[in-house]
Amino acid sequence: MGRESYRLGAVVYHPKVESIWEQFGQWFADQGLQLEVTYFDDYERQVDALIEGEIDTAWNTNLAYVITRQRTGGALHAIAMRDTDLGWTSKIVVLRDSPLESLDDLRGKRVGFGDADSPQAHILPVHALRAQGFDPAENFVATRLDRDLGKHGDTGGAELAQLARLRAGELDGSVVSSVTLDAVDRLGDSAELRAVWTSPEFPHCNFSVLDSSSADHERFTELLLSMDASDPKLCEPMELEYVNRWINAQEDGYTDLIAAVEAGPVVVGESEVRA
Repeated sequence: MGRESYRLGAVVYHPKVESIWEQFGQWFADQGLQLEVTYFDDYERQVDALIEGEIDTAWNTNLAYVITRQRTGGALHAIAMRDTDLGWTSKIVVLRDSPLESLDDLRGKRVGFGDADSPQAHILPVHALRAQGFDPAENFVATRLDRDLGKHGDTGGAELAQLARLRAGELDGSVVSSVTLDAVDRLGDSAELRAVWTSPEFPHCNFSVLDSSSADHERFTELLLSMDASDPKLCEPMELEYVNRWINAQEDGYTDLIAAVEAGPVVVGESEVRA
């Protein structure tokens, strides 16, 4: 290693984040690599820290990765991600007994979106809909809930709140990520929901670095990819992190989000909640 510790940044979108990295840190130390974890309240500050050299790698959302890539002129690389970061989609769901069957049926209807900076509940679905010739700003009566700005939709709070409004009859449809919908299903609370539109697939988080050739990054990645979810020291934090195994990052999947960000700010609907 080039230095005594490897500096990692993570955004605390939930209290479990610090517990996860405390346990991961103990495991890394057992392997001879000391992690120095810096916690951030939002991704904007974490992006700054990576660019300014305060941390070696950032555990980034897809949006934080794209923003950093844009600010550094492409001098950014993703080195690893979770297996569960692949194959995400955004969906528009309605109540199962709703007469609405398709995107065209939603024209003029009340559709809820998540936080303005949520790739999965706002930016990417808007981009995908517009690519299909359907402008949600014009074709829906769109509303947006800005519940956790700076967290890039990680909390899922706005998505769940919009689902509650859908169930209460305040909305005709709601945008939700496939991962949030899966979580709702595991709780046995999705039987009354039905998807009428699904976006193209996209990847989610990754570890972002500015110099992927560094021996420090290579050692971190090597250890990360060797993690085994059956290890008693790792099973709990890996489950909390929603990862079965770590994999090499697949950067080619971020094309749509890069295009959406380069096209300019995407804001659909007036925000009804700020918290």
